[in-house]
Amino acid sequence: MDLLKWHKYNKEIIHKNEYELIPYLVDEKAPFVVVCPGGGYNMIASFIEGTPVAEHFQKKGVNAFVLRYRVKQKAHYPAPIEDIVRALTDIRDNYKLSLDNYALCGFSAGGHMCALFGTTDYGYAKYDLPKPSTLILVYPVISLEQEITHKNTRKWFAGNDEKALEIGNVYKHIDENYPRTFIWRGDNDRSVPPVNSDLLVEQLDKYHVEHEFYKYKKASHGTGLSENTDAKGWAEKAYKFWLGK
Repeated sequence: MDLLKWHKYNKEIIHKNEYELIPYLVDEKAPFVVVCPGGGYNMIASFIEGTPVAEHFQKKGVNAFVLRYRVKQKAHYPAPIEDIVRALTDIRDNYKLSLDNYALCGFSAGGHMCALFGTTDYGYAKYDLPKPSTLILVYPVISLEQEITHKNTRKWFAGNDEKALEIGNVYKHIDENYPRTFIWRGDNDRSVPPVNSDLLVEQLDKYHVEHEFYKYKKASHGTGLSENTDAKGWAEKAYKFWLGK
């Protein structure tokens, strides 16, 4: 890694553990996406799942924002959902962008918080905000059940709080009002068991929620745009699913 890339890497991985919204703007009339990188609620992996993804959408003519949400001890539920709420209200009130056609794009633990925000009981409706027009979920954590979850995601989101553990089992809270969803995961994921995505898709099928689901044999975890895997091009598919272009 050259010096410039190393500096950028350090700048993105070492930051204050507090809410921060980083804009990649195009036009106030364009739709927007909030990108929530992964990191197990232990860190924010914006260097691979934030900045490159936001830049990709920006080049497509979409306003993009990277959300650096609170992690570790500050990530206990409902903090992740409250950080999404704060991001959306900031975008509406301070950037003057419409919430009519926005998307949330989340990776791993970031996918967990985006997926939970899509539920009626614990997400957008609870906070009197419009439903996301589309969720883009990349190898997301969907269950906090001990046998199939990601340990850090469970630890920092819920700990031993039984109520938070139940709320964090996103797939149990899906209904017919859930946002249309684009989702992909790799068979080679050694961090978040692929069954997490499968559980979500089962519920989307059950409630007839529009979705696209891709399974890639060689793709693993934490690959962002996945340019060097068989998942290459997923972001273009997600863009077309969201905006039909």
